[in-house]
Amino acid sequence: MTAAPPRAPTIPLPRRSQDPPPEQADPATRQRRRLRFTATLAGVRMRGTLLPGGSVRRRQAWQVCSAARLVTALGIRVDVVQPATPWPRHRTHRLQVTNDAGVFGDLALLTAVPRTTAGWADVADRVLPAGTALPTVALDPEDTVVCPVTIGFRTSAGHPTTPAEVVAAHRLVIEVRLLPAVGEADRAA
Repeated sequence: MTAAPPRAPTIPLPRRSQDPPPEQADPATRQRRRLRFTATLAGVRMRGTLLPGGSVRRRQAWQVCSAARLVTALGIRVDVVQPATPWPRHRTHRLQVTNDAGVFGDLALLTAVPRTTAGWADVADRVLPAGTALPTVALDPEDTVVCPVTIGFRTSAGHPTTPAEVVAAHRLVIEVRLLPAVGEADRAA
């Protein structure tokens, strides 16, 4: 009988290290984020000059889309946590914001909260002004529901405080937490 040819030695493939991912983005990613943010900001400003003065819906749509574009250009992910009980639709909402993420938190808020909520337009006009700001309407405190919102960074490393730290952050997430409405139970009783 003939003997089988000898088996070739098997060399195991190198395994991935179980090291955690780096806390900082590499220099190429930082440069790409800076360039994308700069180009997006130029586009936002250009579109803002072309907006018609009297169109409120068009202005608000521009503000929502611009906020989403700017946050995306920086590589920030926005995670929206809904309340256990939805905000009521039959009453006027008034925002009560606790923001630990600065202007990036305001941009995330514009993408996460309904535009019909009182206080949304104030945040939008402060962060993304387009022409003249719209006058705010006085609300009846008897018929309004306070809708609290908390905004903060969710990172394993500390909270970024400067735009350079935001650009350098790896896997940066802003969490927008919509809390249950205050004042709805009082009205039902």
